[in-house]
Amino acid sequence: MDRTDHVRKAEEIQDELIREMSPARRLDTAWSLYRMAWDIKMSGLRSLHPEWTEAALEAGTRRIFVTGYAGD
Repeated sequence: MDRTDHVRKAEEIQDELIREMSPARRLDTAWSLYRMAWDIKMSGLRSLHPEWTEAALEAGTRRIFVTGYAGD
């Protein structure tokens, strides 16, 4: 079994687990993943721009999430 077979099998298992979740659980999971992505992006911006205020970090993160563009 090569790597792509493992990936395919993992995706099948993941899909099955998601289908078995209640709608509320799926929403909670999606929200957790969103918040994790937000926190990671905020952390990255904080590392790149230590001089930015929290408000600027929030605005920069929001811009990236809304537009998909990180800019300069």
